[in-house]
Amino acid sequence: MTAEQTELRARVRAFAREVVGPRRLEAYENPPFLMEMSRLMGGEGFFRTMVPKALGGAEMGTMGGVLVVEELARECPAIAIAAMNQMLFPLNMVMNPVVMERWFEDAVAGRIFAAAAFTDPVGIANYTEHPEIAERDGDDYVLNGARYYVTQGTFADMLGVGGIFENNMHMFWIDTSQSGVKVTPMPKMGVGAPWGCIELTDVRVPAELVDDLSSLVKDRELANISGAGTASTHFITAMSLGIADGVWEKTEAFLRQRTVRERPLASMQALQHKLVRMKQNIEAGRSMLYDAAQLVDAGQGDSIMDHLVKPFVSEMAADVARECATLHGGRGYLHSAGIEVYVRDAMGCLIAECTSEMHYSTVASIMGLPGAEPGAF
Repeated sequence: MTAEQTELRARVRAFAREVVGPRRLEAYENPPFLMEMSRLMGGEGFFRTMVPKALGGAEMGTMGGVLVVEELARECPAIAIAAMNQMLFPLNMVMNPVVMERWFEDAVAGRIFAAAAFTDPVGIANYTEHPEIAERDGDDYVLNGARYYVTQGTFADMLGVGGIFENNMHMFWIDTSQSGVKVTPMPKMGVGAPWGCIELTDVRVPAELVDDLSSLVKDRELANISGAGTASTHFITAMSLGIADGVWEKTEAFLRQRTVRERPLASMQALQHKLVRMKQNIEAGRSMLYDAAQLVDAGQGDSIMDHLVKPFVSEMAADVARECATLHGGRGYLHSAGIEVYVRDAMGCLIAECTSEMHYSTVASIMGLPGAEPGAF
């Protein structure tokens, strides 16, 4: 890593351990805690990691974003995914000067909370099957529909709603305080406080707050399928890596401290081998992710690697979290010990940004295997 990347990692790790770590379990039932931490992270400049220097950012690319998410996830994946939202989504605002002027600076500073709302009740990856979400009325678009599983949705100040209009994908930028927007919690298994369910009833959006995303769906067909990883695949992978590393660190420390027959559990060869095998897989996943991220930043992104790294690392993290929970015995099943949450969070990463099978289908398509069709877009 470069000196700049090493310094970023150290800063984020210190914040995660000193500020987030002592209170990390609050994230699972406490949206105000997530909001407080996001404001602090905005003040630290973490959300500007990927922002171009011309816009007041650090311009550290995919690798910089990966380091931020990984380090936060070691202590609290819920905070990591909040940072991912606030780092990545404002970058989409850059393509619209009106949106940029209205929300960008406050979002990257952590003063407002942004959320992406793309999942129709019929699904997320099956964009071409989504019902039309909008109608045109003069200079406005009128939105009716719902969006599920919206991270930060319960306290977002603004939304980017993805939806089909006249058979093409569009982005509709809306303020959550405007008439016709209803938000209700959707309780979930892990990764922080509940998602938001967004219901839109005759929500009016001026044409200047609407962007054409036909690069994703055009004429109800997936467009420009290149097999490239989606925008946040590497960051969900980083979250998985942080989960594995965080729970492994806490387990290794526990096995050194916990004794049986007056000997630390870490002195038992069977458990030593478990720790070493897990460490081996964590480092293999880190190498694969860092390679993929740095290739993207160098303009040499590898489509196959982009789709293989997410299933490899997310499955590894789920295995590590499960193994570590059992190594803690009954304590590992106790919520207050803070170990079982890693298992729940790791399960979420198996689903986020498409399942392993979807990525494997896409790789098969890129390889040109007979009858293969992309499963992740």
